[in-house]
Amino acid sequence: MRPGGLGTLEPTGVINVIDGQAGSIQRADVAAFCLGAVTDANFPYLKKTPCISSVGGTGWVKEKKAGFDGVKTAD
Repeated sequence: MRPGGLGTLEPTGVINVIDGQAGSIQRADVAAFCLGAVTDANFPYLKKTPCISSVGGTGWVKEKKAGFDGVKTAD
């Protein structure tokens, strides 16, 4: 994946897959996206290089679950 400018603040919980150049994103949100790639059997971006950002775009959203930040595909 290709994250935008990396921040060091608290995670925003917003992770968007976008077309084109990515905006900023917190490092913790990038880590959550990577965990989704490993833990979600239906992860839609395997073998792809999506741009991810906390601003703009649609497609992938963190979903809070007990003990772990899971992921879901945006509707």
